[in-house]
Amino acid sequence: MRLLPALFFCFATSLAPTASAFAASGEAPAKGGASRAAAASDIKAIRDAEARRALAVAERDVDALRALIGGGYYHVETNGRVRSKTEFLQMLARDEYEFRSYGVDDVDIQLLDDGRTAVVTGRLHAQLQGATQAKQWRGRYVRVWVRQADGWRNALHQSTEIRSSSGV
Repeated sequence: MRLLPALFFCFATSLAPTASAFAASGEAPAKGGASRAAAASDIKAIRDAEARRALAVAERDVDALRALIGGGYYHVETNGRVRSKTEFLQMLARDEYEFRSYGVDDVDIQLLDDGRTAVVTGRLHAQLQGATQAKQWRGRYVRVWVRQADGWRNALHQSTEIRSSSGV
């Protein structure tokens, strides 16, 4: 639980626009071409990691998720339940989510903390197998990715269900 306050502190202190905090939409950092190229490379790596994570969830690939998720992972579900990395992976392995499909879209990536942390927001959509029929599920999510020596690792995930059929 100590990781969450540290991540929120990092996020909160990095909210003011700086040379190291800019949106993935193409806003240029003040440091010049080298920083822009590094940021573009980081954003691509995070987009790739997001795609691999979505595929791994859809396919219940616990080994792939284990490699993408950091040790202090904090997973907050739409109902407010919190799971650790181990709990999340065990729940997925036991097929508790019963996903028939899972994907993300509308992904936005913001680099913070001199490019060592990324906040990713987006929408997720899933088809869940219910007791009698399949159910469509949509939500918004925020994930925090942290650069580690061996690459980007997902440190936090929080999702919120989109209940109305309008305003997606």
